Parts: sequence; structure tokens; C-alpha cells
Amino acid sequence: MEKPTMVGYILDQGRALRQSFAQRACFVNPMVELFQQHDIRKIYFLGSGTSYHASLSFKNWFEQFIPVEADVVIPTVFTHYTQINNNQIYKPEQILVVGISQSGTSVSTVEAMRKAKSEGYLTVALTEALSSLITREVDVVVPLTCGKEEIPIETRGYIITLLTGYLWAVEIAGALGRLNSIQLQQKLDDAQTMLAHFDELTAEVQLWIDRNQPELLNMERGHIAAYGTHYPTALEGVLKMYETFHKPLSAYELEELIHGPQMAFDAKTYLYFIASNEFERSRIPLFLDWIKENEVTEHVFVFYHDQQTTSPKDLHFHSPIAQDLSPLAFVVPFQLMAARNCEAIGYDTSVYPPKRRAFAHKKMEE
Repeated sequence: MEKPTMVGYILDQGRALRQSFAQRACFVNPMVELFQQHDIRKIYFLGSGTSYHASLSFKNWFEQFIPVEADVVIPTVFTHYTQINNNQIYKPEQILVVGISQSGTSVSTVEAMRKAKSEGYLTVALTEALSSLITREVDVVVPLTCGKEEIPIETRGYIITLLTGYLWAVEIAGALGRLNSIQLQQKLDDAQTMLAHFDELTAEVQLWIDRNQPELLNMERGHIAAYGTHYPTALEGVLKMYETFHKPLSAYELEELIHGPQMAFDAKTYLYFIASNEFERSRIPLFLDWIKENEVTEHVFVFYHDQQTTSPKDLHFHSPIAQDLSPLAFVVPFQLMAARNCEAIGYDTSVYPPKRRAFAHKKMEE
């Protein structure tokens, strides 16, 4: 792209995903070797912001495919408060700490990894910057193959981080015999099919925004509701929308939405439902009926993964989506909505706000 833009990076995600999948050995093999060489039973995933949200998906995949216990911890909390192995169930060599930092310079993540290594635990850094500060504090450095994003808003990095975590989980499961060769190949084939059609999926989101942008631009406040593997998607959607379009949103697990927050709903409330094909899918119509019967708000948008007939406000993907990898798909509407809303109002997401410096990252000399 001539000038790096948020929209440009989002539209490039399909290419980046396919390229990362093709070269997956460079980031999968180091993790597979760790699990083959060590009896890892406990993993801490550490990261801030987008990396924290991706870590929540990592936890889901690792516990689904591998016999490990996984925790996701905010780096500062890990450094100052987490009692690692407090019940002494695990041997130190059975504990792995993974720090995720696209830039490799996140202050809190660097400090947390320093603590983990100093206390004798296995440590891994997943980062795009292979000579960054975090690489000095870990045993193993794994490349994040998203390429450098030259703007403050991370989108392509989030998508590639998700793919990395998923491929870690299934490839480790294959190496440990938790998935047989046929099962593993099916997972990889399903992923490859989805990535082959990712540009079409993105185009479907563009058409949905074209239909609804006048209404989307008028949002003053809203909530994103999800369930199962998509609570992290809701969190990431809130972050992308708030840090760009500057309108407050909250993320809720679907059932938590009716334990207090619904009391504040009014005609100006915008509601976004991620209706993925999981156990709670049957609850979505009940929520929609309640909103309609009580005339709560007309600003309701539902994102579906099936062929159900929907209203123009809803989006349902026709492109193939691998069930385990649906978080890659359902984050795209929030990424593109944030980017295109900002373009429409003339807000430049490629630069930091004037006279405001970032202080979450260290420079190399520090």
C-alpha cells in the first residue's frame, strides 16, 4: 500500500494469512519441539490489549486440543501478584510462560517475561520484532509473521496472532498423538480452505457496511454480546471501535448482558450480537424477541455463520469458515466498521492524536 492505512492493513489480511499458513513451520516447529522435549502441563499466556484478547483464544484452543491447563494473565498482574504454581502441583520445568508482543517493546510484557525467566520457568516470546527488547528476556523467540504495521492500530497483527495460536495448538496435538494424522490434516485442510476465501469474506463485510453505514455512523454507545470462543472477539471489537471511532462500547458474555446491563438500554443503544455456531446459538432468537417485544432499541445487528435469512442490518457469511477458526472471521466486521467510520468522519487512524505520546513501550536503549 502507498500510504499505510487501517483499511489497507485489513484488506491485506487474506494475503497475510495465506502467506503465514504457507510458512507455518518457522513458528510452529519451535513450539512443537518444546512440547516434545518437556512435559509441559501448565501455560501462562501474557499480553496486553490486542495480545491479551488473542491469548484468551489461545487458552481455548490449547485446552481443547492439548492436555494442559492454561491461564491468561495481564502482564503487570503476573509480575506483581500472580502466585505461580501456588499449590505446588507442577514441577518448574512443567510450566511454560508465553509473552505476546507484536512490537516486542511492551513495558509490562517485557518485565513479566524477565520475572518468569529469572524464576526458572520456560519462556517463549511471540513477536514480529526479532531483535526487540522482549527477545533478551526469554529462552525461545518465535516469529509473528504479520509484518510490521506502520500505524498505531493493530489489525493484521491480531489476525495473524490468532492463526499462530491455533496452528500451535493443533500441530502440538498432532505431535503428541492427541490428534491422529487424518484428524490433523483435516484441521489444516479446513483452515486452508477458509484462508483461500478470506478476501471474499472481507468483501461480504464491506457490503454489509455499505448497506448500514449511515446508521453505524450515528452510534453514540453500544454493547457487543458473544459467547463461547467469541468473548475475546467481543473484547477486541470494543477495543478497535473505541480506540478509533471514540464511542464507548462494552463487551459482554451473552447471558451476562441480561444481568444488569439491560436496565440501561434505551432507544439510542446499539447492540451487536456475534451469533456463532456454538451451544448458545439457540438463545439468540430469544434475546432478539425480548428486544423487539419490549421496544428496547431498533439498532440491533447480528453476525451469523450460517445461511439463515436475515434483515439488511444483519450479516451472515456465505464464505467457508472453519468452526475452530471462526474468531478470525467475526472480528473483521468490527475492524472494518471502525476503520471505515473513521474515514467517513475524516479521522486519521494512521497517526497518534496530536501532542500525545505513547508510553506503553520501551525504546531499545532503555
